[in-house]
Amino acid sequence: MSLWQINNGRFNILALSAMSQVRPPKDVSLRLAVKVAPLYADLLKELRADGGRIQMSSRFARVRQNIGRYVMLYDDERRLGVAFLKGLIGEQGFDEFNQETAKLTHDEQNQMLADMVDDEAGEEFADLLELPETEDEWLAAEKALAALPPEEQAVLIQQGTLFWAGIFGTLFNTLSLMVHGIKLTTLVPLALNGDDDALLKAAQIDRCLITHHPYFLARKQQAQDLGQDKFLQALAYRECNPPLRGKIRYPALYMLFGILDSVRWLHDLKHEEILDLCDSAGLERYQNRIDDVNYLTKRLLEYSRWQKSGGLSMH
Repeated sequence: MSLWQINNGRFNILALSAMSQVRPPKDVSLRLAVKVAPLYADLLKELRADGGRIQMSSRFARVRQNIGRYVMLYDDERRLGVAFLKGLIGEQGFDEFNQETAKLTHDEQNQMLADMVDDEAGEEFADLLELPETEDEWLAAEKALAALPPEEQAVLIQQGTLFWAGIFGTLFNTLSLMVHGIKLTTLVPLALNGDDDALLKAAQIDRCLITHHPYFLARKQQAQDLGQDKFLQALAYRECNPPLRGKIRYPALYMLFGILDSVRWLHDLKHEEILDLCDSAGLERYQNRIDDVNYLTKRLLEYSRWQKSGGLSMH
C-alpha cells in the first residue's frame, strides 16, 4: 500500500512533537531525496510554464486541501522533519521510539532508528514512494485501500497524511527561500509576532496559509472588521502575484537541498554524495549542468548564504 494513495485524512498538528531532534537514517533519507526531488522539479517546471501560478493536478490539489492544516508546520521547522519521520515509520512506531530512547544519547537514538529501518524495511519504503501514473492506477490504489479493514485504513490514512504534510511543507518552504531569500519557517513565526510584511510574503508563497492557518485567518478577519484597506489590498496583490514570475536559478537543485535540509542531512553529507544523488534523481534534466563537485559546492554555498541572510539556523 503506497503512501501516495492516501487522498483524504485529517491532519492533527498536535500529534507532532516539535521538539524532536531525531532524523531518519541516512539510507532512508537519501532514498526519499531521490524519489521526491524529481516530483518537485516537475511541479516547478509546470508552474514556470504556467506563468508561475500554483496550479496542481486535481489529485494533488485534493490531497493538499484535505490536509491544509499542514501550514502549521511552518510555525517551527523541526515539525517538518517530524512529519516526514512519522510518515515513514508511523505514529505508533515514532511514539514507541521516543519512549524507548528517552534516556539515550543523540547518537544512540540515531543508531536505534537506523536498526529499526533495516534493508528489508528500506526496500518497503522505496515501494511506498511509487506514484500512480494513470487514472486507472489511482483508482486501483483507492480500491485496494477500501478493501482493507477499517483499523488498517485508519493507520495508513494518518501515516499518509503526515507524509504528505512533510511533502507540501518542504516544497513551499524551499520555494519561499528561492523567491524571497527566506523560508516560510522564518516568515510565519515573524508574522505570528505581528510582522505584516512577513505575513504578506508568506501568503504569496503558500495560499493555504490564508485559508487554513488560524492566525492568518484571524488577521485577515481583523483587517476586514477594522476596514484596514491598505493591508487588504496588499494581501490581494500578494495572492494574485505568481511566486515564480521571476527567473529562479537552479530550482531542482535547491529543491533537493531543501529535502535534505528538512530531514537534517544536508550539512552532514559529502558533496560527492550529493552529486551522486543528483545523478540518481536525474536532475540534469532540469538544470544546465550538474557535472562536477565544484559546481555543486558553489550552489550549496549560495543556498547556505540565503539561509543565513534569512536569519535561519537549522541546528
